[in-house]
Amino acid sequence: MKILITGGCGFIGSHVADRLFKEGHEIYIIDNLSSGSIENVKVKHRFYNFDIADEECEKVLQCNKVDIVIHLAAQASVSTSLECPYLDTRTNILGTSNMLFLSEKYGVKKFIFASSAAVYGNPEETPLSEESTINPVSPYGMSKYTGEFYCRKWSEIYGLNTLCFRFSNVYGPRQGMAGEGGVISIFIQKILDNQPLTIYGDGNQTRDFIFVEDLVDALYKSLESSYCGTLNLSTNTENNLNGLVQILEGIQPISEVIFQAARDGDILRSRLDNSKIRKILNWDTEYTFSEGIKKTYQWYLSKRSGVTTQ
Repeated sequence: MKILITGGCGFIGSHVADRLFKEGHEIYIIDNLSSGSIENVKVKHRFYNFDIADEECEKVLQCNKVDIVIHLAAQASVSTSLECPYLDTRTNILGTSNMLFLSEKYGVKKFIFASSAAVYGNPEETPLSEESTINPVSPYGMSKYTGEFYCRKWSEIYGLNTLCFRFSNVYGPRQGMAGEGGVISIFIQKILDNQPLTIYGDGNQTRDFIFVEDLVDALYKSLESSYCGTLNLSTNTENNLNGLVQILEGIQPISEVIFQAARDGDILRSRLDNSKIRKILNWDTEYTFSEGIKKTYQWYLSKRSGVTTQ
């Protein structure tokens, strides 16, 4: 199939491109390179340096008979969304509606949207199911839920098959230093530089960290699924930042851990129930948290030595 990946030069998108090319699909990428890098994508693909909210994107779907759109391009920083909500809105709402419009117009068979655990806000109880209360506490979470609403209505009004994944906190090789999952890449790079780690809060805040290869496997399995709706994409496990520090300390000594005041918009606990996706896609995670951390650490270490792995 011909598959268009928006944000395909980014952390998650480049891993998706790797897997889908390996499975025999033709890869097309739209990316404005605001956070991604063309160097992330080693497989054969056709690249378009466009912003997803721009009119030029129409050329991509007009000239190529795209079967599936995997919409990953986004403004993904909670803090940025609080500081500059216009940027968040333009990318995450206008960009998403533009890609939905073009997908329906040019006969795309399936539209896969990357939503986020941020739509749930700051819950009192976990795990959270797809039916749990939606109460985002940042413009980022608001825009992601708005994107889900657009997908649902495009399915109802225009008949476009849409599938929304609420990603938990994704981590792994090639990750930058932004976003919630970015705490892992930040910490690894800090300890490789023998610098102290900074934790905002007491370190007991939890995240449902998912290794990028596990997430990509779910996206791959969804290509052939007829399911239309919303699914949590997670490990259904809580890990706190203090536990992350302990795992890293077992890999390499840490010079110091500094605790500072919690930041606005930060969520205290996160754990998403993944029972629905496991049943619908016959999917499960392969990597434990410790295994994923070690694999990520080895990638950053090899990058320092100039011998990077995929």
